[in-house]
Amino acid sequence: MNIYRLPNFAKFAMLVASVFVALLTTSPTFAHHGWAAFDTDRLVYIAGTVSSKGVWGNPHSHFDVTLDRNLPAKMPKLAIPEELQDPQDSIRVNAAPSYKGSYKKLEVIIAPPAWSGRWGLGRALKMGERFQAVGYINRTDKSLFRPVVFWYGTDAVPVNQVLGNTLPVRAPLPNAGQN
Repeated sequence: MNIYRLPNFAKFAMLVASVFVALLTTSPTFAHHGWAAFDTDRLVYIAGTVSSKGVWGNPHSHFDVTLDRNLPAKMPKLAIPEELQDPQDSIRVNAAPSYKGSYKKLEVIIAPPAWSGRWGLGRALKMGERFQAVGYINRTDKSLFRPVVFWYGTDAVPVNQVLGNTLPVRAPLPNAGQN
């Protein structure tokens, strides 16, 4: 197609569409989809309290979590959802080291209500509610976190966050003494 023969309006429309696509693929909304934008070579454990009302709906829900000041060296003993009971997955979740990054607050991205509801969360989380999770930090925006499993409330109710019955990537197991 020779763009020089197109009417000016068509050229302008193509330019606007190109800019829109470029902006969309670099936005946090685009990062919410799939696991490729996240460092799936390294599971980490986070814990804290829900600190924003967030957005609950499709394509994903997201909210802020203010992290505890003193996290344990690795994930404490918590119930693993049935979907992640395969030893190749549960050993990785249980061995996840605690988050050591510089952010005191992370934006957490979870499955939409239709999926999270099937897996144990039938409502929006409340501000001030206890939240723990094991998941991945975004590769480019280190303030974004996507869990493979999370626990909410004082009862630490487990909620799976992966389709199928396996982790998206079976990351290498952490070496002893390494964070």
